[in-house]
Amino acid sequence: MSNHKHLRTVIEDIHANDDKLTEDLLFKLINEFKYSNLLIPAKKENGTLNFIIYEDEDAKITPLFTDRDEFRKFYSDDDIQVLENTFELYQNVIKTTEIEGYILNPASEKYLFSSEFILSITNLPKTNFYSSNPYTESELKDIRNNIDNGDLEDFITVPSNVGYFEGLFEKLSSSTLLALMLSNHDLTPYAEDGIISMQSTGPLARMHVDRIGGEYATLFTSEEKMGHVRTDLYRYSQIVNLATLVNFVLTEDMDGIVINPDSDNVLIPRSELLKYSLGFEKYANDERLSTSIFYIFPVEE
Repeated sequence: MSNHKHLRTVIEDIHANDDKLTEDLLFKLINEFKYSNLLIPAKKENGTLNFIIYEDEDAKITPLFTDRDEFRKFYSDDDIQVLENTFELYQNVIKTTEIEGYILNPASEKYLFSSEFILSITNLPKTNFYSSNPYTESELKDIRNNIDNGDLEDFITVPSNVGYFEGLFEKLSSSTLLALMLSNHDLTPYAEDGIISMQSTGPLARMHVDRIGGEYATLFTSEEKMGHVRTDLYRYSQIVNLATLVNFVLTEDMDGIVINPDSDNVLIPRSELLKYSLGFEKYANDERLSTSIFYIFPVEE
């Protein structure tokens, strides 16, 4: 579970700036809050679970917590539960209850989010990438067998394009990208016509994460590029819906994305993903890939 280190860093920076919000700090605060999954305390009374509300200077507020450690700093009662929710729910709570704001980590940062601030936030991220018409297994196999990201590979090898994220994202939105999935197990016996369904095997493979200097999701332009990653585990590829992956990186509090780690090493920091996140949802969201997370392909060594 995320501890919301990026949101906490923004709040630390605000406090360090005498609690004054610059344009840059406001942008970071809004976007980190939008992609948060904060914890809210609740207590069961007469069979109903109710949020806990405090009166503070004539305002009715409720605490939010970045993680369970912060929750336990403030509450020791066993009868108080904690629920994890998206920002959208907390905005709806303001609209439909008597709660007038939230205080984040009351035992630490004590940062107050007013109802006016919360309700002013718009363009909320998607929480559902479901499609009623997903690609079939055979269609996914055809997509994988015909991947050609030559334009993207040419772009990222040009030195002058380093840091040109707008151009990079334009190339990414028209590319078909792969995730490297690693497993302790040889899953090829489960393959049917070259494709493995993890709905049958269970979640026996996990995405390769680059942990050099942070925690980064990884993307690959081809299975050949996956061969540069040093690992003793079994390798599999998975077709990625880029919009879904960006959403995952941001909601899971990761530091960014690396394209072709251990070869091209193209780093996309979290700050740039936040800046262009709505663009990914609009231009890089192939909803028919909604079930691609259940299928993997063996990678030839």
